[in-house]
Amino acid sequence: MSTNLVWHRKKLSNGLTVLLYSRPFSNTVQLSVGVKYGSNQEPKEQAGIAHFLEHMLAGGSDQRIKLSRKVENHGGILDFYTDREQVLGTMDVTTDKLPEAATILSDLFFGEQFDANKFKTERKIILNELAEVKDDPVIRVEEILLENLFRKHPVRYPVGGYPKTVKKLTFEQLLSAYRVNYIPQNMILVLSGNVSQEKLVMTLNGFRDQQRTGNPQRPPVPVETFKPKTLVVKEKAGITQSYLSLGARTVPANNGDTPVLDLISTLLAGGTSARLFIELREKHAVTYDVMATHSKGTDFGYFSISCAVKNSKVKKARTLILRELFNLQLGSISEEELERAKQIMLGGILRAMDNPHDCYEIITFMEMQYGSEFALKEYIDKIKAVSCEDIRRATIEYLGEDSLCTAILNPVGSNL
Repeated sequence: MSTNLVWHRKKLSNGLTVLLYSRPFSNTVQLSVGVKYGSNQEPKEQAGIAHFLEHMLAGGSDQRIKLSRKVENHGGILDFYTDREQVLGTMDVTTDKLPEAATILSDLFFGEQFDANKFKTERKIILNELAEVKDDPVIRVEEILLENLFRKHPVRYPVGGYPKTVKKLTFEQLLSAYRVNYIPQNMILVLSGNVSQEKLVMTLNGFRDQQRTGNPQRPPVPVETFKPKTLVVKEKAGITQSYLSLGARTVPANNGDTPVLDLISTLLAGGTSARLFIELREKHAVTYDVMATHSKGTDFGYFSISCAVKNSKVKKARTLILRELFNLQLGSISEEELERAKQIMLGGILRAMDNPHDCYEIITFMEMQYGSEFALKEYIDKIKAVSCEDIRRATIEYLGEDSLCTAILNPVGSNL
C-alpha cells in the first residue's frame, strides 16, 4: 500500500501547532482550528460550558455574526462542533480565498468581543438543542450506558451538559473559560488541500501575531475500578422499537491494545461481511443495522455495540451479540477473516483522508493523542501487525461478560 499519510508539522513562536496536509489536485482548501478544551475538561457544576463557548464563537456578538456570515461571500462553509476533548472550528473555501478565510477564523477564535445579551440568546438556542438530543433514542441509550460504565470520569456526562447546568452558567464563567483555554499553546491549526507556499505564509501571518497566554487546567484522571451493572433498562415515550447498547470500559488511545480493539469493532460490525451484521440481520433478521465502536481519548476508552430491535427480540439480539463475543474469546477467527477486516479498516482510513471533511478531524485527533506527523502511518502499521491471538486475548481481557453492561431503552409500557 503506497500512500502519503504523513503531514508537515511545525510550531509557531507563540506555541500554536500547525499541521499541513497537501492535496495538490484539490480545488478547495480546508482550514480548521482545534482547541484542546472539551466537555471532559470542564467542572461538573459547569457541564456544557465548552459547548456553550463554541456557540459564542460565531454568535456571541453582532461582529462575530457578521464575520461568520462573511465566509459565505467567498463561497465558503463555516462549521463548529464540540467533542469530549476539543472544540473544532472549520472552514472550506476555494484556494484563492484562503487568506481572507484565515483572517476570519483567527478573529473568531482570538477576538474578545462577546455580548452579554447574545449570551442570553445562545442559552435559549442551546436549551432547544439539548431538547432535541434528549429526544434521540440512539444518543439517550449511549448516555445510559456511559452513566453505568463510569462513575467518576467526566465522559459519563453529555457533551452539551444538562439543562440545569446550562441555565446556571454565567457570562463571567464563560469569559474566564475562554481566556484560560483559547490560547495558541492550547490550539492546533490544520490546513489541507492545495496550499501554495505564498498562501501558507499569508495564512499563518493571521495566527502568528496572537500572543495570549493562559494556564489550562486538566483535572486528575479518576480511576474506575468498579464492576458495572450487567443490565440497565429504562423507558422512553414516543419510540416504537427498543434500543440496545452493550459495552465495556477499555483503554486510552495511546495504549498498545487500542489498534486491536479498533479492529475487533470492524470484525463485529464493519461491513456486510462482519459477524454481527450476518448474525443479527441476515440470519435472524432482528435488526436493520448494528454498529460496533471503540471510542477513546487521552485518558478514557470504551467499546460499544448498538442496534435497534423489535421489542420482543431484545433478549435474542443480546444473546446473539454475547455469543459472537464469546466465539472471539475462543479464538474462532481465521487468518482470512482477520485480513479482510484489516483491509476494510485500511480502506476506510484512506477514503476518510481523501474526504476533506473527514481529513482534518483525523489529523487533529492524531495530533492530540500522539503529537506526531507520523502518527497515522504508525497506527496503520500497528493494525497490520495485529494477530489472531491478539484478537482473542483482547476480547477476553476487555469484553468478557463480567465486564459488560447492557443498556436498553424500551417504549413506555412495553413491560419487557
